[in-house]
Amino acid sequence: MATTAQSGQAPRKFYGWTNVSLLFFIQFAASGFVYFAYSVVFPAMVETMDWNRGTASLAQTVALIMLGLAYPLTGYLIHRFGVRQTVTIGLLVMLAGLILLVLAVSAIWQFILVWGVVMGLSFALTGPICSQSAMISWFSIKRSTTIGIVMTGAALGGALSQPILSSLMEQFDSWRAAWLLAAVMVVISLIAAQFVINRPQDIGQHPDNIDPALVSDDPTAGNLRPKTHRTGHNWTMKQVIRTPTLYMLMLVTLGYLGTFFFLLNHGLLHLTDNGLSKIEAASIMGLAILGSGLARIPAGWLGDQFELRWTLFGSIALMALGLSGFWLGHGVILLSAMGMLFGAGYGSLLVLGPVVIGNYYGERAFPIINSVLAPVMLPFAAAAPAGAGFIFEATGSYDLAFAGAVALLVSGLIAAFFMKPPATPS
Repeated sequence: MATTAQSGQAPRKFYGWTNVSLLFFIQFAASGFVYFAYSVVFPAMVETMDWNRGTASLAQTVALIMLGLAYPLTGYLIHRFGVRQTVTIGLLVMLAGLILLVLAVSAIWQFILVWGVVMGLSFALTGPICSQSAMISWFSIKRSTTIGIVMTGAALGGALSQPILSSLMEQFDSWRAAWLLAAVMVVISLIAAQFVINRPQDIGQHPDNIDPALVSDDPTAGNLRPKTHRTGHNWTMKQVIRTPTLYMLMLVTLGYLGTFFFLLNHGLLHLTDNGLSKIEAASIMGLAILGSGLARIPAGWLGDQFELRWTLFGSIALMALGLSGFWLGHGVILLSAMGMLFGAGYGSLLVLGPVVIGNYYGERAFPIINSVLAPVMLPFAAAAPAGAGFIFEATGSYDLAFAGAVALLVSGLIAAFFMKPPATPS
């Protein structure tokens, strides 16, 4: 049997898996009980305050635009100070926004300002780019798998938050009670964030707990090398923007983000408009988020085994099938199944999309590429919630919005089919 040193394994305890656990919980609490909570709290706010759906939906659109505009700041903070410090700042901003929602918001313009600007900034500073950057630093062989594990935390929190917050609002007859619980979860996340270590080099460790020098001298260490493409080139942004792969990935990303933002904002309203009770609709939305969570770890594992364009293609196909069924289907059982299919496709893409950037363009380029792409991509995806709301107000249904969302996914399906690792510049 090979010794630890012979197999390339560093002898000391590896902190990477501790980081996985910490970031899993932060995503569970801060994303699951805040970002995903919007889909169940927003309808209650609209009904209680008698707001216009289209105008109120501008809050989410502004939040998503703010998310995109603030991503360069997130990338800078990660590069300058690290993931732990960036997440801590973001959680403090998020807590301030939630306190304002509980204590100060009573008019639609206040909601648009607080949710759109304050919470939008907090989503950028605590969002997936932080956890993904940490996993890309700490893991190479199991990079996709660990990103899947961490991102499952957000989906699990979102799935649990839907019925919990819905019941809480009914019990206290106030949507403010939901945001108060969310604030408590953020406080716990702030404590957990202080134990995150930014990079393995900070404590003298290596990605995957494997010393590259030992592996390179061991001819039997094939199982300690990645099975899928990993770039060995330090890509610059100038080189990245010349590759067709980047623009295919942008189309895929626009498809899955735009359709998810639309369904998160209007899915519950679509279901209740078609005769389902609020609890039934909230449970179906919770199952969609649960489907997203259940798919993330398997998708991550597949992303470490097979080239990414095929897993991307299958994931977009699941989203297109699920969204079509969610639109045209009837009955709680069928709608629940379609919601879970849609969520499974989205959850897979949420994991695999960032892995494409990390694998194809490298660790150093990852936050830079995200910082540049987000301000370009998110404003387009952010138009989906407000656009769907105004379509409903104009036509009395979401049919046109669903048709456009399905067409967008089909475009992404074609792009994924042709996406290959970019050629290394000479």
